[in-house]
Amino acid sequence: MAVNKVTIILISGAIVSGAAAAYFTDSYINRMVEDEQTRLSRQYKPLKVVVAKQNLRVGDVLSYENLAIREVPTGFVHASAVRSENSDSVVGKRIMQSLNAGESLLTSFLATRSGSGFSSLIEKGQRAITFPVDVVSSMSGLLRPNDKIDLMVTLKQKNSVTRPLLKNITILATGGIVDDEGRFNENGAYQTITISTTPMNAAKITHARNVGSVTVVLRSGKDQSKKVAVNDAVVPITIRNLFGDKPRHVRPQKAVEIIIGK
Repeated sequence: MAVNKVTIILISGAIVSGAAAAYFTDSYINRMVEDEQTRLSRQYKPLKVVVAKQNLRVGDVLSYENLAIREVPTGFVHASAVRSENSDSVVGKRIMQSLNAGESLLTSFLATRSGSGFSSLIEKGQRAITFPVDVVSSMSGLLRPNDKIDLMVTLKQKNSVTRPLLKNITILATGGIVDDEGRFNENGAYQTITISTTPMNAAKITHARNVGSVTVVLRSGKDQSKKVAVNDAVVPITIRNLFGDKPRHVRPQKAVEIIIGK
């Protein structure tokens, strides 16, 4: 009988231990599932943010007509996104970054001062300068604000030469402002561009236009480095090296001496 009691005790203990293990394992799994559900619920909880109702360009003034409120999962909301409760504070401000319809408005896209005009787009220490462009220099109207360009100057002197003037310059505007809200001309027809540069560079452009002609060269959107690459270094181009030919040295012919006798 003693053996039977020991066996019963062992079996009972094993059953109790198994039940306890199953209980705690099930409790642990349930807790993990609940924690994950809570985390996912928090991550996907909808948060109301301000988005663009239509495509917006640099310099556009924000209004109730071109903004909307959209619910976005919390986990996908940018830290600088403007929340719906702050929508009134951005109305009337200009944007310094283009926005496509449906994209979230970020605080970093806003001009620092409300209703401060075009000057709000110019960074501290920079200057805006406008100069005329023809169909060639405007890339047939394809240039847009925020594009990066290089400027070439051709000096029309006795021995004309073309050389780089400035590199990696930001376009602020193409054409003029067509209404009181500061929207830029969208029809591709413009005769001027406005760029952002330093005061010294603005003086260089002014002088270059007086002594020669300035040509705009559009940079690739993938090439925004301010450092000049080896293949980006352009030597001055003259008629002598226009076709890659090295100028040949031509010996001057000796004059023939003519002796006239009496």
